[in-house]
This record gives sequence, structure tokens and C-alpha cells, in this order.
Amino acid sequence: MIFSLSLVFIAVLLTGISQVLLKIGAAHQGDQKNPVLAAYLNFPVITAYALLVFVTVITVIALKEVPLKMVYAITSLNFVVVTILSHWILKEQIGKRMIVALGLIVSGILIFNYPL
Repeated sequence: MIFSLSLVFIAVLLTGISQVLLKIGAAHQGDQKNPVLAAYLNFPVITAYALLVFVTVITVIALKEVPLKMVYAITSLNFVVVTILSHWILKEQIGKRMIVALGLIVSGILIFNYPL
């Protein structure tokens, strides 16, 4: 069970990384002849999609032992991971509302998974 839970948390981290890579790739201004193709076929975007395929595989493996409701609750941590990575890598600002929202997300995860 510990291994499978680790896979879920790794999936959350890799999903956050892929989201940031997609944002970086979308801002890519490569070939001006075909800007649509350049936005979808650059290294960050292709890497992000490869990561998402890998995340799908490890999530399916984790679902063999971890209950589905727990996986869904933990994957909502993606919002937290993406926010932190965006602030750290892309230098985006984190406002008070976002901090409150992230706190609510984490609180909801803890409450939802608390055994009664």
C-alpha cells in the first residue's frame, strides 16, 4: 500500500511538472510559417504529453491497491503543486485568495480521508 501511495504522489508531482511544461510550450514562438504547429510540436509540449502518459500508467498501477476515492482526493493536490511550481519556475504571483483556496483544498483532502 505504501508503494502504491508513493506512486500516487509521484503522479501528482509529475502532473504538476507537465502542466508547467505545457504552459512554457504554449508560449513558445518557434517557426513563424506555421505558428499553430510550432505551439504544439515543441520540446516542452511533447515532454509534457509523454509525462502525462507515464502518469496514466503509474496511476493505473497504484489503483490496484489504493481506493479510488483516495486517489481522486490526493490528485486534487495538483492545484497546490502547479501553483508552487508556477511561482517557483514561472515567477507567477500567489495572492491571498489563492493561499486561502489552496488551504481549503488541503483541508478538504485531510477531512475527506480522515477515518471515522
